[in-house]
Amino acid sequence: MAAPNTEQVRNIVLVGQDGSGKTSLAEAMLYVSGKTPRMGTTHDGKSYLDYDEEEIKRRFTISTSVAPVPYKDFKINVLDTSGHPDFIGDTLSTMQAAEMALFVVDAVDGPQSMTSRLWREAETMRLSRAIFINHIDREGANFALAMAQLHARFGSRVMAVTTPMGNGEDFCGVIDIIRMKARVHEGGEKKFIDIPAEYMPGAVENREKLCDLVAEADDELMEKYLEGEELTQQEIEDLLDKAIAQELIIPVFVGSTIIEQGISALMEDIISYFPTPQSHGRFLLASGDTIRVDESKRPGAFVFKTVADPFVGRLSYVKVIAGTLEP
Repeated sequence: MAAPNTEQVRNIVLVGQDGSGKTSLAEAMLYVSGKTPRMGTTHDGKSYLDYDEEEIKRRFTISTSVAPVPYKDFKINVLDTSGHPDFIGDTLSTMQAAEMALFVVDAVDGPQSMTSRLWREAETMRLSRAIFINHIDREGANFALAMAQLHARFGSRVMAVTTPMGNGEDFCGVIDIIRMKARVHEGGEKKFIDIPAEYMPGAVENREKLCDLVAEADDELMEKYLEGEELTQQEIEDLLDKAIAQELIIPVFVGSTIIEQGISALMEDIISYFPTPQSHGRFLLASGDTIRVDESKRPGAFVFKTVADPFVGRLSYVKVIAGTLEP
C-alpha cells in the first residue's frame, strides 16, 4: 500500500493482564490483514512478535513489539506490550506512543489487578480506551459475567458494540450492534447475515443503550432523541468517533483470537471510529504541558523504546508528534 497520511493511521497499544491474549490478538490482526501467511502462536514458540529467546522459553511477552498492520487503505500500528508487572516500565513508555489503549480481557478470568492498574495509567495519560474480551470460545467463558465485572470496575459507559453468539464451545459468531448484523464464518468465508431470532432481543437492548450514550455527543441530536425520535444509522456512525474520543462510550468487542472470530469486526471499527493522531490533538509531556499534533509545525518526536539489535546495532522506535522526519 502507498504511504498513508495521518488520517489513515491508527496507533493502538494492547494492554492488560499477562495471559489475556494480547500477542495472540496482534498475531490475528496480522493474519486477517494478509500481512502474515499463517497465524503466529505463542504456545508453540512460533509467534512473529514474541521472537526473543526468553519470550519463547517463558511463553509471554517481555518487551514491546511493534506490528504495522495494513488494512484496506489504512495502517494500524499495533503496539503489543507485556502484561507482567516486572516489565511495566516498558509498557508505560509504549502507552505514551498511542492514541488508543485497547485492553484485552480473558472471558473466563475477567479483568484482573494489572487491568485496573493500567486503566488508571491510561486515564492519567488521557488515552482513549476500548476493551476486547478474548477467549470467548474457552470452557467456562461467560460474556454476561465479564461485562458485569467490567461495569463494576470501570463504570456504566463500558458498552458492548459486538456480542457473542453463544459462549464456550457454542460460540459461533458475533452480533455487530453498530450495524445490527451478525458476523459468521461459513464455508471458510466471513460474512454478514441477519441476526438470528434468539439473539434479537439482546441486540435491540444493546442498540438502545448505544444510542443513549452516542446521542450525548451532539446537543442538537440529544434534544431530538429525548423528544422520542430515533437516531438514524448514519447519525450513529457519524457520532461514534466523537463519543469515543469524549469517553462518552468505552466500546467493548468480543471474540476469539484462536479461531479468528470477532477480529474483522474489531479492525473495521478501529479504522472507522478510533482516534487518529491528529484528532487526538495533543501529546502529553511529563511536565504536564502538551504539544499539538501538527504536520505543519517544527519537527518534534518521542522515542518510546530503544533496543540493541545484534545485526543493526542501536535501534530506536520513534513517534513523530509534529512536523516531518526524513530518513
